[in-house]
Amino acid sequence: MRIGFAIPTLVDGDAVGNDLLGMARILRRRGHDVLFFAWNSRINEPVKGPADLPRMLNSPDDVLIYHHSIGCEWAVKAVETLPCRRKAVKYHNVTPPEFFAKLNAEVAAGCAQGIAEVSRLAKTGAHIWADSEFNARHVREVCPGRAVAELPPFHQADDLFAAEPDFRAANGLDDWNTNILLVGRLVPNKNIPLAVRAFADYRARFDPRARLIVVGDRPVPEHAAEVDAEIHASGQAAHTVVTGKVTLSQLKALYLTADALLVTSLHEGFCVPLIEAMGLRLPVVAVPNAAVPFTGGDAARYAGSDPAAIADQLAAVINDRVSREAQIVRGWDRYAATFSNDVIGQKFETLFDELMV
Repeated sequence: MRIGFAIPTLVDGDAVGNDLLGMARILRRRGHDVLFFAWNSRINEPVKGPADLPRMLNSPDDVLIYHHSIGCEWAVKAVETLPCRRKAVKYHNVTPPEFFAKLNAEVAAGCAQGIAEVSRLAKTGAHIWADSEFNARHVREVCPGRAVAELPPFHQADDLFAAEPDFRAANGLDDWNTNILLVGRLVPNKNIPLAVRAFADYRARFDPRARLIVVGDRPVPEHAAEVDAEIHASGQAAHTVVTGKVTLSQLKALYLTADALLVTSLHEGFCVPLIEAMGLRLPVVAVPNAAVPFTGGDAARYAGSDPAAIADQLAAVINDRVSREAQIVRGWDRYAATFSNDVIGQKFETLFDELMV
């Protein structure tokens, strides 16, 4: 028996890739023969191509686990047609194409295809595991009555907690001024311009010496330019740091330097920075869109999409020490009970055993 993992792109350090590799580690510890299949990959072990999948998973006793986050016809077709009796789909959600329609037609088309493929996957006999209840609801919307199990993604938080912080990344930032952290790629669904406007309001009304630190790479140059323009137009260029892509040790240093994590995303299928902040005991202010309130639970303070309302919540979490400590405790408790890799691993093993029956 072979277990094959299918994914469009397999990258160690990417949220979807981290989840797949976490599953693979557990299955290998259990003695299973695990193979990876992807279009593209950047990991330090062999990865087979899509054409190898039907040739190498050709027995009814084999197992296919597909991670769905964007259009991937060859993997969806494998779920529909391969002779494996046991198949599972891990649904990470798909970013709506309208976020990329004016910026990257190819990405927008991939997103549209990925959303259309959800109904095809739901109509198969595969077990479906969703990152969040938000994602599970989407599957049930396109296929009413479909059984979906919630399974949070494996993540890099353990490595982050253990990493030696590289405080060179925070050079000049750990100066007793308030640091508001935003972690995420500069892409449209992260809604970073709203974070900039909320930060501008916070500085104007509460703390003129505060600083916004935006951590993430710039995969869509046109949108990154829009973010830069918003930073300058709102007068925050001297008070905003955009780091670009950072290492795990650099990310650790920036978390430790921060006073609050700010999440303003319009769309998330899970939002890993929320649980990183919980585990590192950093309070969170978030706009409750998509999966954010499902992941954040009572560990975050929420505000609508009004910059002033977000600024009010930032001021409350930074200035009210009693409330801040209570929120930090709720965050740690939520992380330990629901989102630690050990807890996720136990749930994954239970679901995998059910798949194998």
